[in-house]
Amino acid sequence: MDKPEQPMNDDLLGKYLAGEANAAESERVRQWLGEDEVYQQEFDKFERIWETAGQVNREAPVDTDAAWLKMKSRMTATSTPASTAQAPTVPAPATPPPPFPSVETPPTDETIVRPLSGRGATPWRTYWRAAAMIALVCTLGWLAFQKYLNKPEAEVVAIQSVKTTNQKQERTLPDGTKVTLNRGSRLSFPQAFASDSREVTLSGEAFFEVTPDPARPFRIKAQGTTVQVLGTSFSVRAYDENVKVAVRTGKVEFTAKKKAVTLVKNETAAFDAAEDTIRKLPKLDVNLFSYKTGRLEFKNDRLSDVVQTLNDVYQADVQLANPGLQNCLLTVTFDDESLDHVLNVTAETLGLRVRREGSRAIFEGKGCAQ
Repeated sequence: MDKPEQPMNDDLLGKYLAGEANAAESERVRQWLGEDEVYQQEFDKFERIWETAGQVNREAPVDTDAAWLKMKSRMTATSTPASTAQAPTVPAPATPPPPFPSVETPPTDETIVRPLSGRGATPWRTYWRAAAMIALVCTLGWLAFQKYLNKPEAEVVAIQSVKTTNQKQERTLPDGTKVTLNRGSRLSFPQAFASDSREVTLSGEAFFEVTPDPARPFRIKAQGTTVQVLGTSFSVRAYDENVKVAVRTGKVEFTAKKKAVTLVKNETAAFDAAEDTIRKLPKLDVNLFSYKTGRLEFKNDRLSDVVQTLNDVYQADVQLANPGLQNCLLTVTFDDESLDHVLNVTAETLGLRVRREGSRAIFEGKGCAQ
């Protein structure tokens, strides 16, 4: 495939971040990012501004299209010595804007493609563009803060946050929903839910037992994905951008950008960030709920899969001394056992040894036939 041109159109970057770019457009952006480290750095800045503006917009709806055009006209005016630029103004809140201001193309016969940065970019134009976007975000933030200050006292809702380190924790939310938060996780939620919805933010892993309320859907925001339910029990794993959802009872909708799947009892799906897609997994792994149930079940499972499960469940560092151990098969059940006990029983069952290197545990022994 031919390499894309070095300049990159701002509109295409906006479509890519919004999840609206087609396969060809997405591939063009990815190839462009791979051409030069400078491009990736500028894109990261662009993405952070995008996300910040999106968060502000949810609190204080502003006509960001008009605001951006004001900023852009100031940039143009400043670049002409004879021109006199006026301070940008932001119009009063109107209809809710899109998540991030789109950049309109001047009415000409040809689309103008501007370099974001790096080779071929004009330094002063890059600096003015960055300054304009920062000024826009600050303006929106100020408007959001003013709106917050002017809210009636009853509308100001405090946000609570629960964080775990080496121990899991159980918490009951304001609506009665029960949450089991796994190790190394964080859950943020309002002190009181809104009258028409219930929304929380998760980083890490948690098991939810949602109190039914058809009038107020329950939503979990996790690493750019959303899980929505009315009343059910399920697990969400979101330690990084590759998010996994497993349903124990009921039904949920799992979405990421423009993609969505519906899951029912004993179904699992995973979002693959690298491929930007959601896939349903062939079967439910009951060990996904082990941090909630305390039970680990292995039925003729390969030792390589057992090790992966132990690393996930215990946030551990367990490894195999040689590839020949991957195909050893294990059938055993554990109930609320420590990692040391699980390692020792596994090694004894398979005729292996456990060697320690600090916090790392390594299975050693002869390999198993395939």
